[in-house]
Amino acid sequence: MSASAQASTEHEKLADGLMHKTRASYVAALILIASLATASFFMLSSVISANTQKTALIELGARQQMLSQRILLSATEAHTANVQWLRTQARQNLKAALDNFLANERILRNGSPDTRSPLHRLELSEDATRLFTEAPGQIDATTRILEYTVNSYLKLLPDSVSAEMPADATAHFAALRLYVAEKARREYETLTRLFSSEAAEKGAAVEKIHLTVFVLTLLLLVAEAVLIFRPLVRRVVSCTSELLRARDQMNFAANHDALTGLYNRAFLNDYMDTALAAARRKGETVAVIHIDLDHFKTVNDTLGHAAGDAVLIETARRLVASVRESDVCVRLGGDEFTVILTDVGTEADAVEVATRITTSIKQPLEFAGASLKPSASAGVALFHDATATMDELFVNADLALYRAKAEGRGGYRLFAATLRDKFEERANLERELREAIAAEAFAVHFQPQVSLQTGKVIGVEALVRWEARGRSVSPGEFLPAAEKAGLMPAIGRSIFAKAIRTAAGWHRTGLDFGRLSLNVSAQELHEADFANHLLGLLKAEGLPTRLVALEIVESVMLDDENSGIGLTLKRLRKAGIRMELDDFGTGYASLSHISANEVDRLKIDRRFIRDIHKNPANSKIVKAIIELARGLGISIIAEGAETEKELSFLQALGCPAVQGYGVAFPMPDAQAEAWLAMRNASPQPVVVARTA
Repeated sequence: MSASAQASTEHEKLADGLMHKTRASYVAALILIASLATASFFMLSSVISANTQKTALIELGARQQMLSQRILLSATEAHTANVQWLRTQARQNLKAALDNFLANERILRNGSPDTRSPLHRLELSEDATRLFTEAPGQIDATTRILEYTVNSYLKLLPDSVSAEMPADATAHFAALRLYVAEKARREYETLTRLFSSEAAEKGAAVEKIHLTVFVLTLLLLVAEAVLIFRPLVRRVVSCTSELLRARDQMNFAANHDALTGLYNRAFLNDYMDTALAAARRKGETVAVIHIDLDHFKTVNDTLGHAAGDAVLIETARRLVASVRESDVCVRLGGDEFTVILTDVGTEADAVEVATRITTSIKQPLEFAGASLKPSASAGVALFHDATATMDELFVNADLALYRAKAEGRGGYRLFAATLRDKFEERANLERELREAIAAEAFAVHFQPQVSLQTGKVIGVEALVRWEARGRSVSPGEFLPAAEKAGLMPAIGRSIFAKAIRTAAGWHRTGLDFGRLSLNVSAQELHEADFANHLLGLLKAEGLPTRLVALEIVESVMLDDENSGIGLTLKRLRKAGIRMELDDFGTGYASLSHISANEVDRLKIDRRFIRDIHKNPANSKIVKAIIELARGLGISIIAEGAETEKELSFLQALGCPAVQGYGVAFPMPDAQAEAWLAMRNASPQPVVVARTA
């Protein structure tokens, strides 16, 4: 073999070796690229799947928060329903909401049975699991408490609105309203935030890894086989975009209301701290406008929830259109909204925005061929005190909103310190009333009722008296507050017990007091055990029912059988207790109720008696009432007579009996006993009592 041939062979061997090495390197590069690309692809697919699962978890957590509020709303509708179909619908809504809530809770713990669901094979993190089982979360315990409270409430809630509301049902409703539903909502809000945080952390970590893999892949692709791997590169880019969109969707869902697109309560809590800190630093004024739609429940009840959703969406749009881009619009939940005005300037500027908002919301809107006329009330509070807090600002706005609603709705009110003063005054009075009830601090005074013809005592009326902090509190001051706070039944039972005990003692000693008149409110008559309690009290003290009368106002008569009051009154009257219609002439009682079958005595209101001898119109009214009662076979008494001329004029009109300062002032039991004993010993014609 020649040298040239040998050299050619060596060159071929070298070329073949180089080719083999190049091919091997190329194959190795392809394998590496394929491995990197495949790993990146499956990593992205896994992340997308995980983020899809986290998104589903966040949405499920948000639904749990909404369902907790829906449970509370349905329970409230059931509790306050005054017509049968409303209660029936509310019961169904409450049961459905609870079932959905429990079904979602099972999915969160065990995963979805649907193989197509992203939650099919669900494994919660240790942090999430601890929220279910350990303090401070204990979602499991809270869910069980919620389930027990709602089921107990449904079990105790009367099917008929005419039935009396059991005290246990009221207690379960109060627990649900004041604690249980809100605790469930907050815990699921915490769980939702955890899911969002976990998704964000995992996404950020995987995103960094993916970026490195992605860069290496691109370099190898450019160097070795751009054309081969171009489709795979496009797929990787597509997966990356999906990952970023999923992350953005999770962030949006965590901070925005799903229906209206406005910010939600979770965002507001974080934003306000920052906004107030900036306002303190810059010396700016921040205003909060709380907005509540008027009569929104009527829209849902009459036109359906689709119409309600349309109103909420349009309200959100109008809110955004009424404020600056720098201002923040938030849907708190239901039909409640809040607008945060940054660097608002003066009160006049905030008021101008509130006016613009309420005016804009009032504009009619069309839905499914129907014209809707929404309305909203607003409360405005300003932050311009470096020591004020977010909670104080929101409370002030709420107080102003309540004032706007109380004054007729459809407008706005600006917070003033007097609103807080009135609120605190009412709260203090309510607290003192509760303490007085616990201490049985209410006293009973008795005011005699006498015959105008003979001067004989025909009855005594038991009147409540209260001394607090060394002063005598007028019944006109504390009774309305007690009624608003739902304390009338407790006060009434205390007064009934003391008055009946005193009257029973008089009866046992043979002291003639005629008949004991007890004032009773609608709240007391609404209690399911009112009749049993009163009859049991009379039996225990030994006071015959024929010596007792209940004084009720005309509005109670108008409640009739639909509220269960009518049945209670009929039962008591059948037992021998007399019924007296108090303050007659000032209400709207139907003549169908003013009969001997319903009422035993009418009490003419004191407004017709005052200066009756100087007022021809009142004297004609009183004369007509006397003739009406006489024609119907009902006895009658005039209250509030204070002067001898008033007494003489009533006697001339034929009024048979009278009660008032002209006869005797309300007296404590010992003084009343002495007065009755003296009167029984020597009945005298009615004369004007001397004041002390």
